[in-house]
Amino acid sequence: MTRPETKQRLAKSSGPTDHGLENGVKSCLAQFLLSMFAWGHFSPQRVQHIAALACKDFAKNEPDWLADLEALASLGTHGAHANNIHRDLMAKMQALPRLPEPFHVKLKFAEPLGWQDQGIMLPHEMFSVICHKYPKTWRKSVLPSEHKLYEWWEHVEEHPQMLNHPIKTRDQWARWGVPLAIHGDGVPITGIGKGWCKLMTMFTWSSLLGSGSTLDMLFWIWSVFDKLCHTGDCDGTMQSFYAILKWSFFWLWIGKWPDEDWYNPLSAAGKKAGSFLACGFFGVLFAIEGDLEYLTLHLDLPRHSLQSGPCCLCRATMRGDNSWADFRANAAWLSCCWAPTEWLNWPNRSSNALFQLPGATAVSIALDYMHCKYLGSDMYQFGSVLYMLCYFVLTGTPLENVHSCWAFIKEFYKTHNTGSRYRYLNKLTMFCRKSGYPKLRGKANEIRHFGAALLGLWGAHMNGALELHRKVHLMLKLHVRMETLLTEYRDESALPPAAAREFTDACRNMMLLCTQLAEHFVQEGEKLFDITSKSHMVMHSAILSKYLSPRRVWRFAGEDMMGKTQILAKSCVRGTSGAAATVKFAKHYRLGLHLLFDGHD
Repeated sequence: MTRPETKQRLAKSSGPTDHGLENGVKSCLAQFLLSMFAWGHFSPQRVQHIAALACKDFAKNEPDWLADLEALASLGTHGAHANNIHRDLMAKMQALPRLPEPFHVKLKFAEPLGWQDQGIMLPHEMFSVICHKYPKTWRKSVLPSEHKLYEWWEHVEEHPQMLNHPIKTRDQWARWGVPLAIHGDGVPITGIGKGWCKLMTMFTWSSLLGSGSTLDMLFWIWSVFDKLCHTGDCDGTMQSFYAILKWSFFWLWIGKWPDEDWYNPLSAAGKKAGSFLACGFFGVLFAIEGDLEYLTLHLDLPRHSLQSGPCCLCRATMRGDNSWADFRANAAWLSCCWAPTEWLNWPNRSSNALFQLPGATAVSIALDYMHCKYLGSDMYQFGSVLYMLCYFVLTGTPLENVHSCWAFIKEFYKTHNTGSRYRYLNKLTMFCRKSGYPKLRGKANEIRHFGAALLGLWGAHMNGALELHRKVHLMLKLHVRMETLLTEYRDESALPPAAAREFTDACRNMMLLCTQLAEHFVQEGEKLFDITSKSHMVMHSAILSKYLSPRRVWRFAGEDMMGKTQILAKSCVRGTSGAAATVKFAKHYRLGLHLLFDGHD
């Protein structure tokens, strides 16, 4: 029961007043919150949120309403043994999550670590548990409806990887097959002071039908510090992990619990062998995602700077008849795109275990629009336009001109209520480099929303009588049109036919104009409008937009996931060896994900 004096205090403080703080700090919790705020550990928003939750608890009128808080307060013998608090807390939470325990397996790491226990959240186990024990999460994050599933397969039926895809041999495949994606990326872990924790590669999977927040949609599998990995033909750290991952995704494809490899037949999972994972639904690895470095280093696919063939989707070369720099509608490389069977028969294809899964080939690679366009071709195009403005078009000194440009951009941001903005762009070094082509610096979201402002800036200062200026203006207009189409159809898994044609034409013409501008400045002895293989990959994304919208597979959510898991990873490496940190990470992630899913239900 809530004490009368507690109710009176709450009633007195129900209005928007701060009299309690004016009279001094009496609450132990308030003292702690204010101290954490004063020393920069808590934001004011976090202070308010915790205080509001405390008041909400105090207002309850239920038996044992503080039992869980009392249990937390008792950890480590009521704080007397601080080193035992983490152990006690995890022991109390062990039985709470309905999610599966991390799959424990020993992997070999570089010496002196050797064989180390690892915790992996297996995709097929997560798929099954979400279906059976978190039904609202299943509808939110995995399969919104059977109608959506059927509609999705209709959109991609003509996608290149669907040619002779083994899914078509299965009964009612469009009703039961859930399209999945896997993503890998490197996350810098800084501030720890140890060399092994500089970069951690994290692996996640998702349903291509899911929606919601980043944590709702992307499910962590495993992570590893790259420098700790053992390299070997059979027992290498990554080779062993990919073998386990292939096994998990294979049984997701089957749709049943495994009856071979890895599981002890007498274990709880082993005893389920042969039974359905998720009421008959099965998973199809449709999209393999990651930035270009990940595709090369982990998936053994061509490096994007390779002259003899930088693209994993086609056999284009840097020079010659099949040049990837040809953006015409009849470009020769368009007839050299890989078909699944051709790639599987190619002797130089990737040996990564993921490509041994049914239907998985290089054609399954979903090129990342974010890295290829916003952090690729756009950086060179926008940097070159700013260079032209500051060095050729405006009449002041380059430094005066960049300040003038920044003043215009800030006003444009304000007038048009631009979402993601540059905080400053008042230095020439933001786009001028010591050598090479101009290249605009910035985050992907800043660059994504910069095109409209740059179009307005160029339009205000261009000389309409000059063909060169008109080409720059049209190139920027096409860029903005592409962004508009992606925004208009943000909720669609594929762009509608008419929109896809317009999107592809806009991309092609934008790249052709950029090529013409680059050729013009080569003749003038200037390095502007660099064309890289990333421009070619943006063209691939545009061509495939009628099957799969670039928004559906761009890595904004993946980058956000990396940021969120980075915080957890930093906390897990404190006082822990690099390899053991993953086990700790898995346990924390399992608890956090359960609390998130429980909120759905």
